[in-house]
Amino acid sequence: MKIVHVMSWYIPNMGYEENFLPAEQTKLGHQVHIITSDRIPAYEGYKHHLGRFIGNRMIGSGIFEDNNVTIHRLPCRLEIINGGLVILKGLRKTLRELEPDVVQAHGTLTPPAILAVWYSKELGYKVFVDDHSHAGNFNINSVSKKIYVRVAALFYRRYGHRVSCWMPKTYAAKEILQSLVNVAGDRIEVSHLGADATRFVKSDEYKAAGRALIGIGADDTLIITAGKFTEPKDIHILVRAFHAVAAKRDDIYLLLLGNGPEAYMQRIRTLATSSDAGSRILFKDFASHSELPLYYNAADLGIWPGSHSITVIEAVATGLPVILPEEDQAYGILFKTDAAVGFKRGNPDSLSESVLKLLHDSNLRTKMTSNSLFLVKNTLSWRKIAERTIEIYSMNYDPNAI
Repeated sequence: MKIVHVMSWYIPNMGYEENFLPAEQTKLGHQVHIITSDRIPAYEGYKHHLGRFIGNRMIGSGIFEDNNVTIHRLPCRLEIINGGLVILKGLRKTLRELEPDVVQAHGTLTPPAILAVWYSKELGYKVFVDDHSHAGNFNINSVSKKIYVRVAALFYRRYGHRVSCWMPKTYAAKEILQSLVNVAGDRIEVSHLGADATRFVKSDEYKAAGRALIGIGADDTLIITAGKFTEPKDIHILVRAFHAVAAKRDDIYLLLLGNGPEAYMQRIRTLATSSDAGSRILFKDFASHSELPLYYNAADLGIWPGSHSITVIEAVATGLPVILPEEDQAYGILFKTDAAVGFKRGNPDSLSESVLKLLHDSNLRTKMTSNSLFLVKNTLSWRKIAERTIEIYSMNYDPNAI
């Protein structure tokens, strides 16, 4: 099968779906290509994050290769930076030349996905649309965004029958799709986000190496969070909850592994030093994707207190017990399989209670670790997700029946 993934951005050496799903499909014997822009996304805090590993965000147009997948980087006709939108020059021509059997378009509302759906009838491929929307990134907070979303929704209501199947990555994305474009439930398959199960493993060796990197003892208790630290990630809530926990335990540390906009980071640092436990809050800049398994193995507990983060699945793949906002359906599969404990988002007291509950209940932590490892092995490894997407591609579907 010839498969083409169409997306606005492709960022090398990261842990995103686009880095692993096409590569795993290639390993399954399929011919896989990616069509994307000649750049990586711009956002506040870019220099602290991707800039450290990649440098200039303008990569350039042409044909590249990553993870044994051919990447066609096209120039942009237009980029709207504060909206995260690009229009690719030459998308139709490239699709015609590649002659795919299947196109997986990433991001329902992105111009490349909309155009991939539009071209599908003319070019004769089956098109599948995946989506990562959730409450943290689906923010229609301006008149221009409202107009754009309304136009996109109208397009799908008129031409959505061309989509063979909608493939949201979480239950939260499924709900948004159903409300936004009125997609019938029998045309949706939640395909989930995953982890590289060959890299993110539970390992005593990794644990020792990670603790040596951090500089804490074998008997200390470590809580970790990681990622891009913007205000919606609620790191300030985590710091407040940690102060309450640290007042009751003097063997506990919090590692903030990542970075964010300078103003927010300064707020976090000021808050961290506002109690005697400040010396036990450790700040460490972004780690490379290959280093993350060391840090997750070093930790006893992971907390992601705010908007959704894909790296949670990677943490779970190492068997790390995690605490997450209980109402966030982006983490629905983790709650359904008892691989996570919840708390009331925005409430430091609720979070500290959940932390103390887990720290005092070793049997619960052991059960969560077992559930996590089983879930990743059987459902949330990128290999399993790749196999499932091939099954979805192969479904019989007649768009003229709609």
